Amino acid sequence: MPVSKGRHLVMFDRRMIEDMLRDGESVGAIAGKIGVSWATVAREIKRHRTRDTTHYQNLDGKNLCQFRDSCRMTNMCRTGCNSRCSRCASAACNKVCEKYVEVPECPKLSRAPYVCNGCRSRITLACRHRCWFYDADAANEEAAWAKVAGRQGVDCSPEELAAMVAVVKPLMKKGQSLSHIWQTHGSEFPVGARTFYRYINLGILDICNLELPKKVKYKPRRRRKKDEVPFRHSLEGRTYEDFQRLDYDVQMSAVEMDCVVSAKGSDKAILTLLFRRFCFQIMVMLPAHTSECVTRALDSIEMLCGRQAFMDSFNVLLTDRGSEFLDYEAIGRSVDGGRRCSVYYCDPLQSGQKGRCEKNHVELRKILPKGTCFEGITNYELSIICSHVNSYTRPVLGGTAPIDIASRILPADLFDGLAIRKINPDEVVMRPSLLAELGLR
Repeated sequence: MPVSKGRHLVMFDRRMIEDMLRDGESVGAIAGKIGVSWATVAREIKRHRTRDTTHYQNLDGKNLCQFRDSCRMTNMCRTGCNSRCSRCASAACNKVCEKYVEVPECPKLSRAPYVCNGCRSRITLACRHRCWFYDADAANEEAAWAKVAGRQGVDCSPEELAAMVAVVKPLMKKGQSLSHIWQTHGSEFPVGARTFYRYINLGILDICNLELPKKVKYKPRRRRKKDEVPFRHSLEGRTYEDFQRLDYDVQMSAVEMDCVVSAKGSDKAILTLLFRRFCFQIMVMLPAHTSECVTRALDSIEMLCGRQAFMDSFNVLLTDRGSEFLDYEAIGRSVDGGRRCSVYYCDPLQSGQKGRCEKNHVELRKILPKGTCFEGITNYELSIICSHVNSYTRPVLGGTAPIDIASRILPADLFDGLAIRKINPDEVVMRPSLLAELGLR
């Protein structure tokens, strides 16, 4: 088949690549079959290969230690087994042995075809290295998300953006439209007029809609203020995909972070921190819905329970891409300047990726329904609300209240500092009248 330049690979091509790799075909033969260059196929394989063995034989039990042949360790699993752990089918030494050192990557992976799909050593179980695979379904999904991510954020550097604004803003003050400006200066700018309009709507620029000649004729759409907007790739290494690469226990021990905003009339917001494993949710009142207030709230929590206890309890935070959470360096930096936690971000418009936190907001909204202004709510009143919500039993916990489990795991200073206490099950109130029934309103 003749080589087609500039053609994007589709699902049919990727299935062809997977099938031919499994049959042991070379990269050159694959490229000739689907009609693209050798480099295109090589980049596709290296870019989208994965360690996922879902579609192949299960290799999770393979012993990958360099010292497996000479190792004499026994009974690391504490079951009374007298067999050498290095020969155990469960390969527990990969996870629990302190002397475990993984073998170097297979040298065959440094050259084409870069994956183990058709490797005879893997098929005959003679391979003693960690394997890489090319899977068409996973590659196609990853490529689709790459297209979406490539269109998010700001498609130019901060310096290019500042230079563009320096040219555009004086001309707009003269009454010139963006269409006119782009007709005369468009070749100097890294983006088009339509994209510049979008940047204004997002609040990225210090140009408001009122400065646009026609915008004053239309009712502006409802949107959140954004004091920070990430530039492209600013969340690299902190996406939900990176979060999923963590060990399962680390994922389950993560804390889901979100904000519940007030109705019009108040800048206050409630910062919520939910512990995934036992659904316990901390609530902290923020004076404003900003990243600075979020950082100060986390600083106060760290000072309540101490840095080490904070790192043990809040080691990984999972949150959305709201502007109040985008300063991950400040969030992850301890009050003494060291590291205290790692921050990961859900995909855009995917609130279900931190569904436990969103579900628990349903319980909070039973007491503070949407449309409630938080201006008159004090920290003491919020602690009472938090106590009632966490004393509310959960079927997912077998009928246990989150606070019953949290009180045995989290530092006692945290409960004392935030004034969170256990409420008798019969006295739990999950209605807007809670504060009035307690005589606080």
